[in-house]
Amino acid sequence: MIIPSTYLESRFSIVPLIFIFRPNHYHLEVIQHPIKTAEFRNASLSRLPLTPPLVARLTVSDARGTVFVPEDELPFLITHLSLYPVTGERRVDANWQSEQGPPILYGNLVSAVDVLEDLQGNMGLFFLFPDVSIRWQGRFRLRVSLLKIGSPFSTDSSGHVRMAETTEFLTSADTNPFEVVSQDQYTALGHTRLTQAFLRQGARMFSFLPQT
Repeated sequence: MIIPSTYLESRFSIVPLIFIFRPNHYHLEVIQHPIKTAEFRNASLSRLPLTPPLVARLTVSDARGTVFVPEDELPFLITHLSLYPVTGERRVDANWQSEQGPPILYGNLVSAVDVLEDLQGNMGLFFLFPDVSIRWQGRFRLRVSLLKIGSPFSTDSSGHVRMAETTEFLTSADTNPFEVVSQDQYTALGHTRLTQAFLRQGARMFSFLPQT
């Protein structure tokens, strides 16, 4: 039996089905804070990195709070470092080069995601910064900004998939304050357990000390 649509419309309220997009939640946490380094002044070839290396962990959850790994997004997620004073929101590295000469923040300041095991044996998404140096003495903190570059879901007018020419800021996290001392006052710190665990897994971290 065929039921006329007019009958259905008279018996039921028909409303259009609307899909509401709710974005994922990105939580970035610094789980290993740098403690100190030595200033390198103008001797960039003899600079020393912050120790221990900065490590940030990313947790992604959906609208219901369920934690998951956004496999399609991982190639497009990066983190970037910027330098701040212990208090205040004026970036130290933003105006340093134009006002006082060469950049104060030096090294590999961008990190892609690494999938590694933590000390509890849980797989996670980590951003590692093993090669970051500061030119001059002082007390500072670093801000880790999570960015999404491009998108695998962007299409042009012909329907062809292409990378979007945009960068989207997602979230950020700050380190604890750390100290930059003169080279004659500097004593190197040993590897932390977390650094050792990541090195054993083949993480791209510089190792200036013997592994134990």
